[in-house]
Amino acid sequence: MRIQNTTMACTRRAAAAALLALAGALPPAQAADYPDKPVRIIVPYAPGGGADTAARAIGQRLTEVFGQSFIVENKAGASTQTGTLAVVRAAPDGYTLLLGTANLATNAVLFDKLPYDAQRDLAPISLITKAPVYVVVHAESPLKDLKGLIAQTRSTKDGLSYGTAGNGSIPHLAGELFRANTDARLLHVPYKGSSEAVAALVGKQIDLSFDNLPPTNSMIKAGKLRPLAVAAARRSALLPDVPTTGELGVPMEASSWWGLLAPAGTPPAILARLNKAMVEALATPQMREHLARLGIEPESCSPAEFTALIKAETEKWGRVAKSANVKAD
Repeated sequence: MRIQNTTMACTRRAAAAALLALAGALPPAQAADYPDKPVRIIVPYAPGGGADTAARAIGQRLTEVFGQSFIVENKAGASTQTGTLAVVRAAPDGYTLLLGTANLATNAVLFDKLPYDAQRDLAPISLITKAPVYVVVHAESPLKDLKGLIAQTRSTKDGLSYGTAGNGSIPHLAGELFRANTDARLLHVPYKGSSEAVAALVGKQIDLSFDNLPPTNSMIKAGKLRPLAVAAARRSALLPDVPTTGELGVPMEASSWWGLLAPAGTPPAILARLNKAMVEALATPQMREHLARLGIEPESCSPAEFTALIKAETEKWGRVAKSANVKAD
């Protein structure tokens, strides 16, 4: 069964129009005064991971722009539900923000019941990045391209094993999307996070992995892992020699993404001020270089585009999860 890919790209082409539309939704003096006290950025993960690092980089830049502290607060738990719910329940005044991830889309389809509706209860501000999923093998693997990989899965008795950061993660769903679009025979091996999956691949305990660049970047640079393809519409500037899956006959897109959101009902003019600051911050050479060291390409967008992205991703991964019978653990 082939699953149509409908991921919507988020760009800055509509940012100017969106900002004009948002202007005037709040009295000018009130919008101009924001922020007049510290702002919290809730990260629904433990400290030290990629999302946390990106949130701190953005927070530092927004602190410089606004002259008020943007303080990162980690609230991990329940597959990001704990931190997300804290923001949903916060006052919609722009002083509590969420570092949201693709879990906003996947949780909606993996859990039968959530204490919030991300599309109803949150107001998107801007993306920070979209991190595409790579098909990665051990550097010594005989697998050289996707055609050979697919053929090998079919000629091996039980297929090939692929590891991911866990059941229901974007890499897992990407693997299921790849399986659906190629009829490859693959056995999913879920780990407790990307670090365990990367270690298993380096140790040759699994045949391949679907993962984003940040967890695998150091091992790729060290020559221990080799990316075969990236599931994106275009090649990454960080690894320009790696072809897209589409170039190799498997047109599909799969990305983890991070962005900034506020509680629903936050005044549009405050969202506009934050969006403008985010767009400008992510365009600076300093921020681009900082994120590149993490294996991240910055990507900003308008609130309307971010809203559309979440809707499209929820629908897309819902189809994949239903087809592959994937549910949350």
